[in-house]
Amino acid sequence: MERLSCDRYPCHHPGQDCTFCFCPFYPCTDERTGGGMIDGEWSCDFCHLLHDPDLAARVMEGLIRGEDLEEIWIEVEKML
Repeated sequence: MERLSCDRYPCHHPGQDCTFCFCPFYPCTDERTGGGMIDGEWSCDFCHLLHDPDLAARVMEGLIRGEDLEEIWIEVEKML
């Protein structure tokens, strides 16, 4: 779901899923996501991971079921 009224839209790309405005995995430190270290801090500027509708839905389902973030991340890694 796009939140066109968000003052930060588009933070990544048109058509993005905005279920997660803030990543529950931050800082994942996994450069396969497109993120990386900038000035000593983890930057998600090029990560589109949680803006993918299928992946966002999987993460939300896991959180609702009460899964640990580590368990959910294992599933996320399979989608990278």
